[in-house]
Amino acid sequence: MKKRFCILIEDDWEVLGNGLGNVAQLQYLPSLYFMKLARRLGINLTFMVEVAQQLEYIKVLDSDYNLRVQKNLWDDNIRLMAEYGFDVQLHLHPQWFKAENKDGYFYLRDNWNIGRYDQSVQHELITKSVSYLEQLVKPIKPDYKVVAYKGGSWGLQPSNTLLQELDKAGIKIVMGVRKGMALPGNGVDYMEVEETVMPYSPDYEDLRKVDTKKNNISVIPLQPYSPGPVPLGSFVYRLMKSKVNPLDPMRHFYDQPVPEKVKALSPFNNESKLKFGLKPYTTHLKIGNQPFTYLKSSIDSVLGNLKKTPYERIPVLIECHTKQYPQYYNDIEKFLGYIQDKYGNEVEFKTLSAFAKELDENPSLVKVKK
Repeated sequence: MKKRFCILIEDDWEVLGNGLGNVAQLQYLPSLYFMKLARRLGINLTFMVEVAQQLEYIKVLDSDYNLRVQKNLWDDNIRLMAEYGFDVQLHLHPQWFKAENKDGYFYLRDNWNIGRYDQSVQHELITKSVSYLEQLVKPIKPDYKVVAYKGGSWGLQPSNTLLQELDKAGIKIVMGVRKGMALPGNGVDYMEVEETVMPYSPDYEDLRKVDTKKNNISVIPLQPYSPGPVPLGSFVYRLMKSKVNPLDPMRHFYDQPVPEKVKALSPFNNESKLKFGLKPYTTHLKIGNQPFTYLKSSIDSVLGNLKKTPYERIPVLIECHTKQYPQYYNDIEKFLGYIQDKYGNEVEFKTLSAFAKELDENPSLVKVKK
C-alpha cells in the first residue's frame, strides 16, 4: 500500500540567473554532496537541469577554453546523476536565449519568463533541450524520457503556446505554480489558482484554472508555507551572519569588477522577496540557505495542514537550490533525517519520472473540473 505523502524533491540545477558563477562551484560540488547524502539516506531526487545555459556555452567553446572545461564538467555531472540512479528533468531560464558573450561575461536578456517569448523561441528552447538531455542520459538509461518541466523563475504565463509546446515534447508534469504568488516584474500572477493541493489538468489558455477534461499535462502546485516569528527570525539571522560569504560567486573567477548591467539582472525588478505587512509572509517548501529550525517548521506546518484534507495520496514538492547549500550542509542532512524519523510511516520519496508513471496508472489522482 502506498504511503499518504509522496515527497518529490526537485533541485533547480543552475548557475546564477544573471549568468554569473562557475559550474564547478555552483553545480558540480553542491550536487555531488546532495547525491552522496541522498544515497546514504536512501532518498530519491530529481535534478531539474537548466539547459539554456549549456546551449549558449556550446556556441563559444572554440574561443573560450574555460567555458569548454565547464561545458564538459556539466555534461559529466548529468551522466553522474544518471549513474547514481537519480532523475534528470528539464528546467529553463529563457533569459539565456541568444545571450551576448563579451569580455568574459554573458549579457542575458531581462525577460525571465518563457511564457512571454514567441512560440518559435519556446519551441526551439524546449526541443533542443529535450534532445540534449536525452542524448546524454539514454546511453546510461535506455528507457529515459524527459517528462517533467519546472518553469525558470516560476514563469509559465501566458500558458497557451507554452503548454502546447511542452505537450508536443512529451512533458507530463509542469511545476512552478503556487497560489498567492505574484511577480509583476516577471509577468507572474498566481494569486488565484483553482487547485492548491492535488495534481490538476490545466486549462491551456490559463493554467491557473482546472480544465473540464484530462489533458496530457498535469500541474503539481507548490505547497504554501508561512513561517512564524521563530523560524523566520532564525532564517534572517543566518542570512545576516553569512552576509560576507567566502563562497559568494561574485568573489571568485573574475579578475575585474563585475559589470553592473550583469549584476542588476533580476526577475523581481526591485521587488523584495521578503515583504512584511499585515499579511504573513508566504513562500513554499524549499531547501537552500535555510537553517534547520526553519526547515523543520516548514515540513511540520505543510504536512500538518495536508493531513486535514480528505486525499489519500498527496504529492508534496520540495524546491531545492543546491547552489545555496555551502554553509548549510549540516542543516540539510539534519532536516532530511528528521523527515525520515518523524514521518517515515507516512512519507515516501519518489522521482518525478516515477510519479509521472503513477499518474498514468492512476489518472484519478489528477483533478478535473466537474
